[in-house]
Amino acid sequence: MTAGRDDEATIGVIIPLYNGARHITETLRSVLTQTHTALQVVVLDDGSSDDGAEIVRPMLHDPRLTLVQKSNEGIARTRNAGLALLGADVAYVVFMDHDDLVAPDLYERLLRVLARRPDAVGTYAVADWIDADSAPLGEGEFARFMRDRQAVRGGRVVPLAPDVDATLPELFLANHLYPPSGILLRREAVDAIGGFDPSYRVADDWDALVRLSRRGPIVPLDEILVGYRRHGANASGNAALNVRESRAVWARTYYSPDNSTADRQVLRAAWRGMQRHKFRIKSAAARRELRARRVSVALRRQLDAVAHLALVRPLRRWGR
Repeated sequence: MTAGRDDEATIGVIIPLYNGARHITETLRSVLTQTHTALQVVVLDDGSSDDGAEIVRPMLHDPRLTLVQKSNEGIARTRNAGLALLGADVAYVVFMDHDDLVAPDLYERLLRVLARRPDAVGTYAVADWIDADSAPLGEGEFARFMRDRQAVRGGRVVPLAPDVDATLPELFLANHLYPPSGILLRREAVDAIGGFDPSYRVADDWDALVRLSRRGPIVPLDEILVGYRRHGANASGNAALNVRESRAVWARTYYSPDNSTADRQVLRAAWRGMQRHKFRIKSAAARRELRARRVSVALRRQLDAVAHLALVRPLRRWGR
């Protein structure tokens, strides 16, 4: 695609809305005032119990904005429903959270990245936390997390520079590419993987990125251009659910029939390298406990370390 056509390309912005009345106006303003103006914005009210949909209605004078109300189906099905509503002219798509904020030139700058990288399926900007009142939160903690990416090289876990592409083996091990509000994806690639898997409650975006990365890399734009809202209602704060769904992503990715021979090789190397890395870290912690004469704690930590070494592949049952 030429640079001129990228300047004119329509971006579909899909915003699932669930009890987000407090922030939806600010979120929509940050989208509708983008310097890249060719947008189709679809807000899907997913059976909310608040008046978020009514708050959106006065903004429908903007012809780029559509509101759909439906019964509650969860975020993955809602994202898929929005994808199905996009016009044939939509070449790129963003799955925006209903309470996040984006810099005015985010879409323009992400389009420039993809114009230079026809091999890539998407690109993303760095996010940092904001609080319920849109003030900065955490002194850059979340931005550091996004930049603190790792990969397995030669059997060892090594840090990745912030400007290095995100690829399948890295995304398989962990997802540092969120929230989806800052990720611009080629619509044809999202269509090709069939959208989001509704069996997930919180990891549907991670799973989708892993499946997309089989088709090409995801390119970083190493600048903080997204405000990621952090508050008590964040689904990502459910630790037990995150563990279950992380295991599901690992198992389904590792054993997927979509893996090529090369995919299987890099996934195997990534998994085993990471388990050896965790074994070394936890064994070192056990030794520190032993030196402190906390023998029972040291024993528990060493047993945990050995479990990682024994876990030569994800358990198939995690994917069920």
